[in-house]
Amino acid sequence: MRSWVRSSPVTAGVTLVVAGAIALFLAWNGAAGVDHVEGQLPYLISGGLIGLGLIGAGLTVVNVQARRQDSTEVLARLDEISEALHHMASTTGVSAAVLTAVPAVGMVVAGKTTYHLPTCHVVAGKDDLQPMTPNEAGARGLTRCRICKPPAVATA
Repeated sequence: MRSWVRSSPVTAGVTLVVAGAIALFLAWNGAAGVDHVEGQLPYLISGGLIGLGLIGAGLTVVNVQARRQDSTEVLARLDEISEALHHMASTTGVSAAVLTAVPAVGMVVAGKTTYHLPTCHVVAGKDDLQPMTPNEAGARGLTRCRICKPPAVATA
């Protein structure tokens, strides 16, 4: 059996929400037995506000824990992507800096007179490549690589 200290924050949050619901029920039950407003006010203040506070605190704890778990999963996936990029860089001979600098599909890298796909062996191992769109490459007067055949410049 797990001790209270080692229980998860989500369990603590759910416990706070349940305690808040119980406090609200007890406040409602106590106020329902009194016929005048002055007698119901202490129930509202003590049980009602404490119950709402406990529910708010519990939901906050659960929300924070869910966000922590989500960010942990995102970081793990980013690590997997980074490892895949480094693996791709080592198998294709393309610098990992070039692979990470190309942000989207359809992007190309500029050579001296031509533009290439980031995986083209003509630009393999070069770190000073500039990522850009095919249209930007065409505007700079660069021509398509005949080996890797990157996307052509769009004509108007």
